[in-house]
Formats: sequence, C-alpha cells, structure tokens
Amino acid sequence: MRKSMIRGVTALALTAGIAVTSAQAAPFDFIRIGDQDGFGFSPTAGLVAAHGGPADTDGNGLLQQTEFLPSLNGNGSVATGSGDDFDNRSAGETADTAPTGGSGFTDAGSSGSKWTDMSLSTSFSGPNFPDPGGPGTPNNPRFTFDFDVAGGDILAGSTIFFNLIFGDYDVSPASVLLTFADSSTRTIGLTLQGGGQDGLIQAATTTLTFAEVFTADGADWDGFVQVDFLASSEPYTAFDFVELSLDEIPFAPMPAPGGLALLGLGLAGIGLARRRRR
Repeated sequence: MRKSMIRGVTALALTAGIAVTSAQAAPFDFIRIGDQDGFGFSPTAGLVAAHGGPADTDGNGLLQQTEFLPSLNGNGSVATGSGDDFDNRSAGETADTAPTGGSGFTDAGSSGSKWTDMSLSTSFSGPNFPDPGGPGTPNNPRFTFDFDVAGGDILAGSTIFFNLIFGDYDVSPASVLLTFADSSTRTIGLTLQGGGQDGLIQAATTTLTFAEVFTADGADWDGFVQVDFLASSEPYTAFDFVELSLDEIPFAPMPAPGGLALLGLGLAGIGLARRRRR
C-alpha cells in the first residue's frame, strides 16, 4: 500500500473514532519493529552453539550480538535442513501488528514484525511463513517504518541511528536497501560471519540524517524508511529487531561513510544497555 493511502486510511480511522496504535506519550526516542528478546529464545540455559559452547555466552538469559543462534539438534551446525528451524513469534508479531517498542510517535502503517523471531529457512515447515512465495530462496524481509512525530517531540536536525540485530549471515551476497519518502535510496553492504562462527548474531548500526527520515508536515514530522534485506542465495537467516533511534547500539564502531558498521567479536557480556548519542 502506498504511503499516501496508508495515511488516508489512518485519517479515516481517527475521524471515525477508531483507535490507532500510538506510542505518543513522551518525546520521540525510538521506534522498533520486532521485540528486543533474543530471537524469542527463553530460557537460554542449555542452548548450545554450533561450536559446542553455550549459545548465550555470558549467561544473562538473552541471545544478543556476538553470541550465537543455537544448534537446536546439537549436530554442530546452524543451517537449513539441519533441524534448526524455529518460530518464536508472538501472536502480534505473526499478525504483523504495529511496532512493538518506542515512544513519542503515532504509527501510520509500520510493518515487518512477521519476519522476526523465526528462521527464514528453505526447510521451514511450520505455518504462517511470512514470504508469500514460500520458504525457497530468496527470503528477503521487508520492514517499513511509517509514523508521525509531533513537532515538539523531536529536535529537528537530530541524528537518527538505524539499528539491526540479525543472525547467521554466511552466504554472499547480501545487502540492506534503505528507501526514503522521496524515493532516494541507500544500499548498505554486510560482512559475512567468519570461520568457526556458525550462527553468529551480529549487531549493525549506521547513521541517517534527519532529512532522510523525516518530512515536514506543517508543524509536525512524517517519518518513513523502508528496509529491504536482499540476499538472493542465503538459505537461512534470522532477525531479532530493527529500529530507528536516537541511540546507537552500544559499543558499535562508527560506520564508514555509506557503509554499515558491524560489531567486532570479543565483546560478549556487553548486554543491550543503550548508549545515549543525542
């Protein structure tokens, strides 16, 4: 559905008195698609990574960046057709309802939670697979941020961080395509996980300008970014969440111009405490 049509439906709903999902109770901080819940795995005790060690390396009960998706059948690999398919989505995520986290915005048609907390695998046999083309490659998730922020709830010119948590990228090529409201785009390359890192969970962050994300709507702001993960040959990946935020994912290096900076290894135990970068 085109952005203008989405906004028209939202306006009609408001006129009719129908509740429209809103998180506009405080200044804008972030808008998140998918839960920050470690791909829905809970508890994590006893989950084993492909390398034989614990998937939750710091034992804090949350699978996060620098840790690992589990080898569910314990055969030493995380892959399609290897007993590692999972679907930990909540009912709301499967139904692809409004964003699951954030503050200071009114949603106007965001979507994409149906792609989170599950294995995008060519061997997936469960119900409600999000790709209408079925589990065969490519499984290219799309996340759409479409929201409104009141003029007084964000400082014009603020830097916006694009943050993404994903796991088991090991078949090249893959990239992230960002499309903005004016139809301009930015293509961002990703880095393959290294040898011995099967199932690696990576955190990625890059900076967006305020003008890329927001368009003036009178005294208020319309926010829009479409995110497409393009991987024509990747048979197995997973996504925890994607967000637009005033905060950077902690300890992520600053990105090179036009590139997506991935977290380095060796940072197990950093947690998901957020580092203020207003």
